[in-house]
Amino acid sequence: MEYIPYIWLILGLVLLASEFLIPGFVIFFFGIAALVMAGITWLIPGLNTNIPLQIIIWLFASGLTLGIFRRFFRKTFRGKVIKSNNGEEFRGKIATVVESISNNHPGRITFQGTSWKAMAYNEKIKKGDTVEILKKENLTLIVTRRD
Repeated sequence: MEYIPYIWLILGLVLLASEFLIPGFVIFFFGIAALVMAGITWLIPGLNTNIPLQIIIWLFASGLTLGIFRRFFRKTFRGKVIKSNNGEEFRGKIATVVESISNNHPGRITFQGTSWKAMAYNEKIKKGDTVEILKKENLTLIVTRRD
């Protein structure tokens, strides 16, 4: 069973890589423990035949690393929380229509270099017209023609 350290090594690398796909910063520590198990089973060849003991050591190492290091690394790997101000930063800004807007048919505008879905209240706005943004509803901007 000389291949056991390689199995732990592959498992550890897979778990570390899966941390990028699954949020929560937990799987990382299971991956670290699997890499530790790869080292232990490589250094102690007699352990290769005792799979239940390997799993117990792996679970213990996972819990230990999770309990000790997660609180220290959490600040480093935490995402930035962006506070919403309900689209107030859009109100009163000027944009250009790139796809006509009518009563029941939303169009598109360009604002700050990006194309946005736009709707208007009871007015038709042609392509090329200048509009003022009244508010933002989800990913749609509510606009009115600017004279």
